[in-house]
Amino acid sequence: MVKKRKCSSKEEQELAGKILAAMPQGPRDGDSILSLVQMGAQVLLKGAIEQEIAQHLGRTYYQHLKEGETSRGERNGYRQTRIDTPSGQVVYDRPLLAYAPEFRSQFHVPYLRRPQAFANAVVDMHVNGVSTRNVRRALKSVASEKARLSKSSVSRVTKKIRAEFSQWKKRDLSKLPVAYLFLDAIRLGMRMESTRKDAVLIAYAVLEDGSFETLSIGVKNSESGAAWEDFVADMKRRGLRDPLLAVSDGNPGVIGAIEKCFPTAWRQRCVKHRTDNILEAVPEDEKIQAEVRRDLDRIFYGATSLEQAKQAVEDFRKKYRNRYPSAVECLERDLPQCLTFYLFPASHWKRIRTSNRLERMNLEIKRRLNAIGRHPSEEGCLALVYQLCKVYAEGRKGFKANDLVKALWVRLREKKLEMIDQLELDFNQKAA
Repeated sequence: MVKKRKCSSKEEQELAGKILAAMPQGPRDGDSILSLVQMGAQVLLKGAIEQEIAQHLGRTYYQHLKEGETSRGERNGYRQTRIDTPSGQVVYDRPLLAYAPEFRSQFHVPYLRRPQAFANAVVDMHVNGVSTRNVRRALKSVASEKARLSKSSVSRVTKKIRAEFSQWKKRDLSKLPVAYLFLDAIRLGMRMESTRKDAVLIAYAVLEDGSFETLSIGVKNSESGAAWEDFVADMKRRGLRDPLLAVSDGNPGVIGAIEKCFPTAWRQRCVKHRTDNILEAVPEDEKIQAEVRRDLDRIFYGATSLEQAKQAVEDFRKKYRNRYPSAVECLERDLPQCLTFYLFPASHWKRIRTSNRLERMNLEIKRRLNAIGRHPSEEGCLALVYQLCKVYAEGRKGFKANDLVKALWVRLREKKLEMIDQLELDFNQKAA
């Protein structure tokens, strides 16, 4: 069955007529769809601004002021204006308005030669590891050779990233209600005079409304205790309050910084990293590895409560105490902090028991920046990391933080010391 197409509206027909009339010699066989799009943009832009001016003045083009009315400006002819767009350069006659300092057009921004979406495309390609030269070449392929894409134009757009990052890294953090804080590091080559890779430290938060936000990015020579402590202390100086929970891998430096700088926060050690540590202590035989991993999964992933997890730990001890004592010893090390997540809302367990959220983001950062190679500028490299973190955070689904969740958070803050003491006592008694 063939559906009948609706007839064009009167407005559409009038617009089409205006576009065709505006073409110098009418439509020709050689005119492409691109030409029609560009001509349509000219007509639309001119018409839209004329409408804005008419609304501002309160009268059409040939109407005069009524007796007693105050003038809000005067029409002042036209000025040829150019805008570079993905469909090519659009040149249109922009209506002007004089003696109207309060008038602001939503369709024309002074000194704008390229729409923001177009500028964002430059930034995105630059972040993806495309050189300035290739950015220009790529943009010309979509914006025609007429587009003014000088090296300085592209540089101005990419400098916006650095300027934004420069302000962002000094911003006040005192108003951010952080529920969960994730800390991790990534190794990147960024200094041209060195062949070694530097440690880029990243702090990523889940706020109490369930949204995500990158809090800080810094570069250090290593992941030492001093490096992490300085990184965390900088956030504290900018007003960051203790999070409810801090999540990290087993790096002693980051653990020490959390315990020293966030004394009221709970700490969660990434269970994925702990699982990998334990499996390093058992034979590499595929069947043995699979068996041990299944028993570890019962502890970290299969339990539906802390009590079930404790029982799975006891079963693991009994089963492997004699066979693989090093694996059992590894499990028992910092065990309460590996199971902290069981005290939190069950709907959050999947995303707070590991630092996978940062690990996946780190992999994406490495993939993008490896296309560039060793970056000539430390600040430029960190600015690109910031942009990637920002894009990553915008694409994540938020946590649910309803009234029950918030009530549990309050209890966890108030009863922390009491609950930690009981948790560690339980494990110590069973281990003995």
